[in-house]
Amino acid sequence: MVFSFGAVPFRATDDIGAWEYLVSRAVGALVVTVPVFFFQNRGRVSEEVRAISMPHIGAGVIIGLMFCSFIVALSETTAAFILFFQALSPVAAAICSWFLLRERMSRDAWLATVGAIVGVGVIISGGVGSAAVWVIPIVIFIPIGFGFYTTMIRMGDDIDPSVPVIVAGITALALSLGATVINGGFHANSHDHLLAVFAGIFLLGLPLPLFNWANRSVPAPDATLLLMSEVVLAPVWVWIFYKENPSSSTLAGGAVILASVVWLTLRSTQGTRRLRTSRG
Repeated sequence: MVFSFGAVPFRATDDIGAWEYLVSRAVGALVVTVPVFFFQNRGRVSEEVRAISMPHIGAGVIIGLMFCSFIVALSETTAAFILFFQALSPVAAAICSWFLLRERMSRDAWLATVGAIVGVGVIISGGVGSAAVWVIPIVIFIPIGFGFYTTMIRMGDDIDPSVPVIVAGITALALSLGATVINGGFHANSHDHLLAVFAGIFLLGLPLPLFNWANRSVPAPDATLLLMSEVVLAPVWVWIFYKENPSSSTLAGGAVILASVVWLTLRSTQGTRRLRTSRG
C-alpha cells in the first residue's frame, strides 16, 4: 500500500523537472539502503558483495530504469494511465519466466494475457494527448521491466534484499544526473528536492527491500494479489488530493486488465492451495 503514494509527492512539487526530481529521489533511496546494507552485513560485507551475480545486477538496473520511467511518464500523463498498465506485471512475469527459464505458461496465463491485451487496446484507443504519444512505450516498459526483474531475482542466489535496490538507486542517479546536466542543470527550489528525498526514503528505500525479503516467504500468487492495492489506490490518492481525473477509456481498459490479473491470481492461488492440501 505504501507504493501507492508514489505519485503524490511528485504532484505536490511546485516546479521541478522529472529528471531533477529523480536525482533527489535516488539520493533518498540510497541514504537508507546503503547504511542498512552495511549494518545488516557487518563483519561479512565482502562475502555478501562476492555473492552478487549478474542476475542481481541486471535486476537492479531494470528497477532503476523503472524508477525513471514512472516519474518521466507521470510528468506527461495521469497516475491511473500508468498504474493500470503496471497491473500487467504478473502477466509479463509469466511471459518472462517462459522466455528466460523455459517455464511452461498455463492455459490460464494465456487467457489472462489475451484479456490484458484487450484492456491495453481499450486504454490506448482513448489516447493520452497528442503532445505525449511518446510516453506510451515508456509506460509499457514498466510492467515488462517488472516481469524481467522478478524472473532475474529468481535466477540468482539469495542475497541481501537491499542489493538490487542499491543497484537501482545508483542506476537511477547516474541516468537522471546525466539527463539533468544535459537539460541545463538544477533549478528547482529546496522544497521540491526535499519532497523527492522524502519519496526516495519512505516510498522506495524502506518498502522495496521489505518487498524483496517478503517474496522469499509469501507465495507468488498472494504477493501479486496484495500488490494490486497499489494499482487500485494510487489513482484514488491523486484524485482526492489533486482532482486528477482519468479518462473513461483508461478506467474501462484498466478494469479489463485488473479483472484479468485478479482472475489469474485467484486461479493460481487455488492451485497452490490444492497442492498444499495434497501434501497434508
